[in-house]
Amino acid sequence: MITRLAIPLSLITLIVFGVLRSNPGDAQAIDAYHEHIAELINEIPIDVDGWVGQQVPLPQSATSLLNPNGIVARQYFNEDKGVIATLMIVQCRDARDMGGHYPPVCYPANGWTDKYDGEVLISALGEQSLRVYGFERTAGKVEREIAIYSLFALPTGILTNSMRDVRELIANYEYRKYGAAQLQIMIQGGVAAEDHAWILEEMYEIARPAIEAVLDAQLGKEQDDGRES
Repeated sequence: MITRLAIPLSLITLIVFGVLRSNPGDAQAIDAYHEHIAELINEIPIDVDGWVGQQVPLPQSATSLLNPNGIVARQYFNEDKGVIATLMIVQCRDARDMGGHYPPVCYPANGWTDKYDGEVLISALGEQSLRVYGFERTAGKVEREIAIYSLFALPTGILTNSMRDVRELIANYEYRKYGAAQLQIMIQGGVAAEDHAWILEEMYEIARPAIEAVLDAQLGKEQDDGRES
């Protein structure tokens, strides 16, 4: 009798547990949070402070895998310095959608070769560090090199260049429903190295309102405030 009742009782326990954890008010707040972020991403200006922008296409694989709540991919040309940078920001409603799509995965899948053979390179954006990926590709007689600067914004208030932090968020049942955002800044190989830091600052300023909105969920803030320093 105990064996026969074990499965039904376990199912009942799971159902009750799920009901206790579901909160319609929370669901509405989460929806409003995602809607606000999507609006800010959609409002990222095309032309701003000397930069002239244009939309660039995204691979179908990226949009299908990421299932984005908000996404922008835009190439900006600076008229004064004659440089081009590409800004991509994507935010997902479920952090799990972010888990399999970041530069070491998506660029090789589209024909690019890792220039640094997996070596970890870090660059500074003010006090924030970004992960740097270098890729190259030859098509006929045309050789191209690009540098990808990558950063994740998490609803826990964390800006990180590490996929490990994203996976920790994914493992948290309560937090992962707030999603995550990824920022990528692409600079072509012909741009002088001394211009990279300035370009990164300019591109980040364009994306800042959307990035700060992701961080503003402040998940876990109550627990952090209650800890001893």
